[in-house]
Amino acid sequence: MYTPGELIRLILLTSMNKWARSTRRLTVATWLLAGMGAAELGSGHPDDPTGDWRAHVSALLEHGPDPLPAGDEDRDGLPDALEQELARRFAPIVVLDREDWNRPASIPWVLARGGFTETQPAVMHAGLVPAPGPSGAAPFSAPTRRGSDDPQDWTTYVHVYPRADGEINLQYWFYYPYNDGPAFFDHESDWEHVTVRVDREGSPRGLYLAHHEENNPGAYRAWGRVRREGDHPVVLSALGTHASYARAADMPFFERAGACADLDRCAGPVWRTWEGGGLADLGERAAPRILPEVIGFPGRWGASGLLPGTSAPVGPAQAVGFCHAGFDSCKAPPPG
Repeated sequence: MYTPGELIRLILLTSMNKWARSTRRLTVATWLLAGMGAAELGSGHPDDPTGDWRAHVSALLEHGPDPLPAGDEDRDGLPDALEQELARRFAPIVVLDREDWNRPASIPWVLARGGFTETQPAVMHAGLVPAPGPSGAAPFSAPTRRGSDDPQDWTTYVHVYPRADGEINLQYWFYYPYNDGPAFFDHESDWEHVTVRVDREGSPRGLYLAHHEENNPGAYRAWGRVRREGDHPVVLSALGTHASYARAADMPFFERAGACADLDRCAGPVWRTWEGGGLADLGERAAPRILPEVIGFPGRWGASGLLPGTSAPVGPAQAVGFCHAGFDSCKAPPPG
């Protein structure tokens, strides 16, 4: 007769073997099983069918699985190879408006051209990381605000992490040096994002689209209602604000985007995010994979404004939606 913990192990192992038959149906059973093993699940006594396994499960759900012994640089319990494959498979296609003069860019691109003014860092051009410098750093120049016309500079920053319900979130963060909003709602730096939700079998469930204050992680659409090219969701980037929408009909009155029925005939650029500047894995707050000094930067990525909507945002790792539905370990502060 199985103890509760042994029964859970058996179910997970059976499911993992079933899911592993297809290389296109990746599953989180590996890290979940590893986390349960680390917690020594299944130590209840046969005379006490509840034992302490429920406490172990509660601890696992609260703190998340242990880091894998190898191939888990960001220490989130997911194999790095799994993160990379899922990220590329579901990477979005972003349709830019042809009249949007503020194009995307990358972190190194903007750091080579300007500083973040709120906490007065200057820029170390050699290392491409912010460092304390003189007060009153200059705002971004007009050429910097325009972003890059070269798609090779358009990098999409990815955050792949386990959800506390056993699924996976794939976040895609886009950086634009400037937000040219309606009226006077402009600000330096513009971080936008969308999130693909993947179930335990590696199948997509839906898409969250962040726009303005609805960004934790954004408006949700079931996968069957998402326009796609293969497994790649199509996202409309609003003119000037770069807010993300699934279709033009979802936009408020003050926004517009270059929607087109045929992606090969769009008037504006079509950004296939896995191409050009490619995908860069941010990692986790406590274990960043790239530019840790930048990812852990606590201030705004530009000047503060007096009115709502006129201040530069914080970076992805400090954004409220960065760990939506994740374990507490995802919310751990950056090192230092």
